[in-house]
Amino acid sequence: MTPTIRTSHALTLVCALVLVASCTDATIPNYNNPVIPTTIPSATALQSQVTGIAAGDRENHAFQILIMETMGRDAYRIDAADPRYINNPLGQFNPSAFVTNFLWNSHYRTVRSANELVAGLEGSGFSATDMAGARGYAQTMKAMQYIRLIELRDTIGVPIALGRNALDPIRCKPAVLAYIGALLDSAATDLGAAGAAFPFVLPGGFSSNGAFSTPAGFLKFNRGLKARNDVYRGFVSYARAGAAIDATALNAAITALDASFASVAGNFRDGVYHTYSTASGDLVNQNFDNSVYRANPKVLSEAEQGDQRLSKVRQDVDEVLRTEGVESDILFTILDGPTTPLPLLINEELVLVRAEALWGLNRDVEALAIVNAVRSRSGGFTTPLATLTHPALLREILKQKRYSLLYESPSRAVDYRMFGLWTELGPERTTTNFGPMVVPIPEAEANARDNVLTCTA
Repeated sequence: MTPTIRTSHALTLVCALVLVASCTDATIPNYNNPVIPTTIPSATALQSQVTGIAAGDRENHAFQILIMETMGRDAYRIDAADPRYINNPLGQFNPSAFVTNFLWNSHYRTVRSANELVAGLEGSGFSATDMAGARGYAQTMKAMQYIRLIELRDTIGVPIALGRNALDPIRCKPAVLAYIGALLDSAATDLGAAGAAFPFVLPGGFSSNGAFSTPAGFLKFNRGLKARNDVYRGFVSYARAGAAIDATALNAAITALDASFASVAGNFRDGVYHTYSTASGDLVNQNFDNSVYRANPKVLSEAEQGDQRLSKVRQDVDEVLRTEGVESDILFTILDGPTTPLPLLINEELVLVRAEALWGLNRDVEALAIVNAVRSRSGGFTTPLATLTHPALLREILKQKRYSLLYESPSRAVDYRMFGLWTELGPERTTTNFGPMVVPIPEAEANARDNVLTCTA
């Protein structure tokens, strides 16, 4: 602090003595905590904020997959030096631990960035078309943060950050899902008015596996997120109220899928990805490290014999790791290095989301047709499944999602909780331990709220 004070005093003296030089500002900016302009001053500044929002989401994406794939019995980070990666998601989350805090703070930082971008467009001088494109992008990415937050917290709920000074109330899951849907619909309207091109460039993962870097292409991504959210709405009460299914929400999901890039006949790997780099200052895919990451042995033991998707893992008895009551000698091969991209949303997931919606609407024949298409194209099976009972069909849909999205999506834990099947994941570490279904509110947040954490409608 002392050098700053001395410099400020020196500048003040110069300003007092040399008035002719028009020295009027003696304040040195705080470069460690820069203030984002209230109005975006240029295309360069807009590009910076757009890139920052994508980077904020990329920062938490791999970590959230790791934690939820551990909860979903697919993955381990086996590190005797840091047992929290096992004893939190497979035992009890510590509200003060970095696992809990990071999967809260990182999402709300990105929400704040999106809010600042939208607010900064007012009076910026950009055309109405360009502002619509920027708003559509920011609001879609903001909605994705709330999807991630509610996937982690479920019935606990989360606050909807409205940018006020007071703490925003914790909202229950149905209210959060409704808010996400409204955000995505508002963003879709903006994207429809955004012209042929954005006034900025999206990261490479938005165009590496399909054309999602234009307003029209990004709108298809937006509709895919809307479909996922509508399925969550459709089954929001299912686990607690038996067959309480919202058919209106599930039909809305199918409508959104029709407007997305979902296609049973299309390339299943098409979609939006986060890309990584080993360049200085960039970020690597942190889920690649063969010294600590392993697949849960259930990935092999619960697979259908002959499933070609098992090429995503490799068993090596010389590579066994063990700690905190778990062990595995099964390595992931789907990530072949620290720069392997991770999907945010791919066609194969959307196809299976459609199967879930159809199942909820009792359109089992159509849902089974999707299951057989995925089993054939991704699993390599030549004989289709015959008619299944309604409960058996749901479990088959979830099996296809598990192996098609292995270690690339948090959906397994989300689905088994949503459908009330959590105990079917099986116990871990002891015969009676089924692990936590949700990540708690961080301790610091709870303290700020005097531990009043009951959500509101």
